[in-house]
Amino acid sequence: MPDHVSDDHSSLRLLRQGAMMTQEELALKSGVGTRTIRDIESGKVRPQPKTVRLLAQALGLAGHEQALLTRVRDPLTVVPRELPRALRAFAGRGDHLDAITAAVDNGAAVVAVYGMAGVGKTSLAVRAAHTLAPRYPDGQLFIDLHGFSQAAGPRPGLRSVLARVVRGLDVAERALPDDMDELTARYRSALADRRVLLVLDNAVSADQVEALLPGTSTSLVLATSRRDLSSVASAHPVPLEPPPMREAVAMIGAALADRITTDEAVAIAERCGRLPLAMGLAAARLHSRPLWQAEDLLDRLADEDRLLDELDMGHRGVAAALRASYLELDPDHRRLLRRLGLVPGDDVDAHAAAALCGGDPEQATAMLEALVDVHLAETRSSGRYRLHDLVRRFATRLAALEEAKADLDEALQRMLGVYLHFAYHAAARLHPNKRRFTEGAAAHDKGLPGFADQPAALSWFQTERGNLEAAVVAAARADRLDEAWHLATAFNAFFVHDPDTDLGGRMRDSPHTAVNRIALDIAHRTGDTRKEAFTLGDAGRQLVAAGRHREAIDYLHRSVALKRDLGEFGDAALTLANIGILYRRSGRFEESIEVHEAALAQAEAAGDAAAAALISTNMVVPMLRLGRFAATERRLAAAERRLDAGDEHNRIRIEVFRGVLVRELGDPAKAADMHTACLRAYRGDGATADVTATLIELGVDLLRADRAGEAATRLERAVEDAVRLADPSLERTARNDLGRALAASDRLDAAVAEHEHAAALATSYEDTYELGRAHHGLADAAAQRRDTAGELRHLRWAAEAYAECGVPEATVVAERMDQVRQR
Repeated sequence: MPDHVSDDHSSLRLLRQGAMMTQEELALKSGVGTRTIRDIESGKVRPQPKTVRLLAQALGLAGHEQALLTRVRDPLTVVPRELPRALRAFAGRGDHLDAITAAVDNGAAVVAVYGMAGVGKTSLAVRAAHTLAPRYPDGQLFIDLHGFSQAAGPRPGLRSVLARVVRGLDVAERALPDDMDELTARYRSALADRRVLLVLDNAVSADQVEALLPGTSTSLVLATSRRDLSSVASAHPVPLEPPPMREAVAMIGAALADRITTDEAVAIAERCGRLPLAMGLAAARLHSRPLWQAEDLLDRLADEDRLLDELDMGHRGVAAALRASYLELDPDHRRLLRRLGLVPGDDVDAHAAAALCGGDPEQATAMLEALVDVHLAETRSSGRYRLHDLVRRFATRLAALEEAKADLDEALQRMLGVYLHFAYHAAARLHPNKRRFTEGAAAHDKGLPGFADQPAALSWFQTERGNLEAAVVAAARADRLDEAWHLATAFNAFFVHDPDTDLGGRMRDSPHTAVNRIALDIAHRTGDTRKEAFTLGDAGRQLVAAGRHREAIDYLHRSVALKRDLGEFGDAALTLANIGILYRRSGRFEESIEVHEAALAQAEAAGDAAAAALISTNMVVPMLRLGRFAATERRLAAAERRLDAGDEHNRIRIEVFRGVLVRELGDPAKAADMHTACLRAYRGDGATADVTATLIELGVDLLRADRAGEAATRLERAVEDAVRLADPSLERTARNDLGRALAASDRLDAAVAEHEHAAALATSYEDTYELGRAHHGLADAAAQRRDTAGELRHLRWAAEAYAECGVPEATVVAERMDQVRQR
């Protein structure tokens, strides 16, 4: 049977308020319970005739007033119940439903749900409306405003919406006024003092929703839109995004029951970008094919070029939903959206977006924000914009259909030019002593901003790292080989500063290795000897860091020879110095110094003061190992004189080595202060190799100053950073020093474990010096345990390693062995 209602609840409240009585006072006077009065006024119950009579007497109503209280609508009046059927397989969004219910409990009269096409706004609003419907007994209306739709015909105007609501609620069915203001007043009067739930679905804007808000707060408006509705007055905002994976899997599982596993549901969700519309269409396709397995569907969804076709069901498809939003844009915004599909990485800033359309960054920012407002673009952090995966594929398809290839090629070239400008300027700021970066910055300058200091340059790289790697790949695929190579060489400038570079055994999969492989392939394809020379040098440096010494030597020697042939003597000297670093990491300190000396002489002959400064700085490490302290100080002083102004990074490195020298000369406390200051100066660099090396030196300072506990804390962190950096050279050094600090703290088992780990690493990477230090530490631990045989055994191995390296420790260990034998 149809539902019938009376006006008792609104009339009673008005009459009580007119009599200036509270609910409690009326209850006391009438003999009717306070709760009953409250329920009558809220519309939850209908009063019995006896109750109406008692209330009328208590209020002292005259005849016509009593009639107001007891009047009942025409029993044939049907209360509107227009909510669509809720999805039977609705799943997820529990937090959003709870938040909407809580907001209504707290007095919200407007709830605004907004998000991208297909994110499930209507489904959520309808589910919430069904949950809340009992609270609004005077009716539930559902109005599709067709704000974003490909349906034929015009979208409903304000007048038609107002008229429809009034007709649905006006019992007397009076003629509607022609005047818009009068119709609006009739609309608000029809809703006044009623408890109605009004779903305004698919609104075109916040202004459209505002125009349809009731004048009182007794009703509830649930509005949805693809535009941001947060500006709607007093609305509770519910921004909706693709659900987390857990909810996405639940949504797919609810639709497909026992036909798929959890892993298969995860795979489907990933390929659909966790967009509820896409997941629903994918599930529907599998459901309609009873002979298919989940892997059949996944195979179809794996083809990115056909993904949108697989998720197409006419006007209900993903492409159709996105196209409805696209058609609301003006031509300039449409062009920007299409060209954002060209972005090779995950996101973009205003400079790159401006390059795509040939505009300026300020204009591009405004346009990007407009795309965010209609949820065709996303922003996760200030100044960064991205497209959802399905929106990106939609934009790419539109670009191919609606734009000339030549125009798209020019847009890509401009964007690559922006990346080259910033990449080379950042590299030049980080390495002001390397001519190829400073010259690259000048050659690729686009008149855009640069970087004030090295931390700013590093910060930019850390933000753009993934985009730069993707840009190299995109440029190479587009046969823009020169741009691809220059992007790759600028990218590799950040190799030693990249905290997420994966070295060690996984070197072949690191971003820098992948980029370098592309650069080397370009050099070979183009027959460009200069490109090959520099790319071989970059590859050699990476192999040195990975401990792949034989390959590294081959690459570096080939690079040196090519650079000399090209007359690039300064760069040839730097590459030769990398071979010296390789010898130093193997414990071949004399050979390391000899190679560094040769490299230094070559740099000085070329008049490259910056290269000479860097080589002089790196040379001090083997000098310190051999105890040549006076020569070390001279080299540091010479290196500092040669530094370019603003090269703060290498200035800090020189200060780190001075701290080591101070410690070795007998003042570990002062050295600790110096190294602490250096770590502060490195702030913003993250856990780079240089920062970790400085942390190790600070740990050794503290150990020498009899502060073993503090030393262990610093060295434990250094080990963690070295492991995360996958830098085996730093790791074996840090573990040996940590072992000594633990032994000094009477944690012998832990100390032995660290030395044994360091010994294994040193053996694997042919590092004779660190192998000697590991056995030296194990000998100390054996001595603490009164294990004379073990002490002698490890001392003998340590002595052999130290002697091979030619370091002063060889004499110390030999003397100790004699003393142990005499005990």
